[in-house]
Amino acid sequence: MANFINVSGLTYCGKEAQEIFSKDIYDIDLRQYGITFMDGVKGKMKMYTGEIGDAWQLYTCPFTPAGAASLAEAFIEPAAIKVNQENCYDTFWNTFLVDQTEISLRGGIPQTFADWYFAKLRKKMSQEYQEIFWKGDTGYTGTSKTYLKAVDGIEKQFAGNSGVTKVSGATITVDNAIAQVEAVIMKGLEVAGNAEVDTEGYKIFMNHQDVRLLEVALGKVCCPNKESIFSNYARENGRIYVMGYEVIPTMQSKNTIIFGPARNLVLGYDTFDSHIEYKLIDMRDTTGDNMFRVLAISNIAVGIILPELFVVSKP
Repeated sequence: MANFINVSGLTYCGKEAQEIFSKDIYDIDLRQYGITFMDGVKGKMKMYTGEIGDAWQLYTCPFTPAGAASLAEAFIEPAAIKVNQENCYDTFWNTFLVDQTEISLRGGIPQTFADWYFAKLRKKMSQEYQEIFWKGDTGYTGTSKTYLKAVDGIEKQFAGNSGVTKVSGATITVDNAIAQVEAVIMKGLEVAGNAEVDTEGYKIFMNHQDVRLLEVALGKVCCPNKESIFSNYARENGRIYVMGYEVIPTMQSKNTIIFGPARNLVLGYDTFDSHIEYKLIDMRDTTGDNMFRVLAISNIAVGIILPELFVVSKP
């Protein structure tokens, strides 16, 4: 081991941990999709929603207030989640030294092992956090992904709600991807029309791999001028649209298509919870083992407002 590299332990708690958690939570893809974020969720809470409705009304002398704020009979409840790991330094040491040597040669300051490891771990934590949001407590095979048992995710809440419009789909392939997406959109427009709801802000949510298949299918669509824009399909700044609605790649299950208002999907959390913390503990000073332990504690809550506005397709 190189003596010039600091291998001391790392602990973030209190305000430091809150700042790390806040940065990570606001950087995840869910925020970019237009999904509603709800901070300060410490226990079971009723969710509210509102929008600007009719502005003008017939003049009368007294003040006659009107508004569109409404109470949705939906609740959100947080669950505490944690990371407990124990690893051998030898597993990561060579990669760590290569990375730090490169930083040094470029004139930078080498990281501590703890900082280096947490930077990589937080990316993995962010990915799994989003997977819990979508697939929490869904059925899974084998012994992997037991973290999905943390909370009821979006998919399970849709499956258990009789108000959601469910469409019988098929395994998504290049040959049927476009047709399946269009079928869900058309059904969604019908549902929104019956509810007299504007579909502005509606999104198409699909698994990352299924979106790749859709992109291949759209790439095969050809038009006379050989451009990549044709009738109901468009590509803009790396984003794809079908019938004017943006297709969002997510961590949800494969072969599942969700269409509805993104803002009605809610991710709850509590950045001020004193339990949020991140720790790396060097076991060489205690047990003598060439090991380190990682502890992280966080929280997550998942909710849906007016699920009857959504259409879900799956085999």
